[in-house]
Amino acid sequence: MTLPATEILTAEGRADALRLIAAAPPAEEADAVDFLRASGLPLSSVVLGLLDQSDDCIKIIGLDGTLQFMNCNGKKVMQIDDFSAIAGAPWTSLWPEPSRTLIGQAVATGLGGRINRFEASCPTAKGEPRWWEVTVSPVRAPTGDVVALLSTSRDISDRRQREEAAATVALEMRHRLRNAHSVGAALLLASGKVAPAHQEFARDVAGRLALLSDIHARLVDDGGGIALATLCDDVAQVFEHSGGQLQRAQVPDLHLHENHARVVSLILGELTTNSLKHGALGRGGEAEIDARVEDNTLTLHWRERFSVEQKAVRTASSGQGAELMSRIARLYRGSIETGPDEHGYYATLTLPL
Repeated sequence: MTLPATEILTAEGRADALRLIAAAPPAEEADAVDFLRASGLPLSSVVLGLLDQSDDCIKIIGLDGTLQFMNCNGKKVMQIDDFSAIAGAPWTSLWPEPSRTLIGQAVATGLGGRINRFEASCPTAKGEPRWWEVTVSPVRAPTGDVVALLSTSRDISDRRQREEAAATVALEMRHRLRNAHSVGAALLLASGKVAPAHQEFARDVAGRLALLSDIHARLVDDGGGIALATLCDDVAQVFEHSGGQLQRAQVPDLHLHENHARVVSLILGELTTNSLKHGALGRGGEAEIDARVEDNTLTLHWRERFSVEQKAVRTASSGQGAELMSRIARLYRGSIETGPDEHGYYATLTLPL
């Protein structure tokens, strides 16, 4: 049964729309439908109750792409006072021009029998800007034919605002870090000119600051992330010739998305800095990084090897350093375990991907 746009303007048309959904439940919900039918409850009333309990904007779109129905909370969140003013209008016409192609594609996908999800911006009827997470799915008759589309729009404006704020902070951090690295390098090079005996040391440290700046900038600029092996090599390169040896052992061919790359980068930076100050790298020892991926989880191992004399010196990745790394890992449902072992010191980062 296909619903003409005019039918939805009547109580009979609204009932037809609800019966259309109730008549063709998903196969996996068969037990629930059998229970409701046995109880004698009218399916269309149950469906209407479910739609009106949702805080999302739920709509029925006809085969011709016109808006047929919207639940009560949907009208509220969209600030629609009179639904009859837009009932029967093309759904695409209710979206701003930049989003209409996306909406048209979602309708075509749904009519083809597939579910489509996307995010787009659309103001309310009263002009308030909003961002929406939209799902469009086909409604099928008992014959299996697509007879309408069901669309659910969830207001994600607060989330998008937080993401924008985080992106702004990241850009500000990049700017400040670049300035700090540049100022530090300039001071070092200037000091080297005053004390020629220290020029080589000054150039070396200035070069490391430049490499650190490049790593941070890449993580901020490249929203697509970075390869794990590249990230490990970049960190190792910054701290090479520090007296110790930082080596990358077995690392999987894994591309880290931006957030995961930040976690790994920050934790490796903390481990390396602590090792230079209190551990193996600062005392001519060795540190090694290796990793594996199992069950969509990254496990990254850091191991430091001390000489007999060095084992008496406890690394400082406890206290504030360990707590900082733990908090960073927990931000993305990860965890980190650190402590001394028979060789010197270890850290194990576990990060769901």
